[in-house]
Amino acid sequence: MTDWTLWIGALLVVGGSAAHLKHQAAAARALWVLVVLAFVATAASAMTATTVSLPLVITLVVAIAATCALIAVTREPAEAKAAAGRGGAQ
Repeated sequence: MTDWTLWIGALLVVGGSAAHLKHQAAAARALWVLVVLAFVATAASAMTATTVSLPLVITLVVAIAATCALIAVTREPAEAKAAAGRGGAQ
């Protein structure tokens, strides 16, 4: 079960990043919320298992780090947001 939730989370990360790059912020946020739920489910499943699998924990940490990196890379720069806000106020 945990392997599937990691793969589903990875696909949702890619979908959320693609939606963000297409300037569909609402869809990107919704997909990233689902990513968080998938990773939380994976972490809960891994921690409540009778035997903790070290490769699974390492994979989970790498998946969360990759998610944070993709979100940071696809985020609009603060200067662009500020310029857009000033442009709309004029």
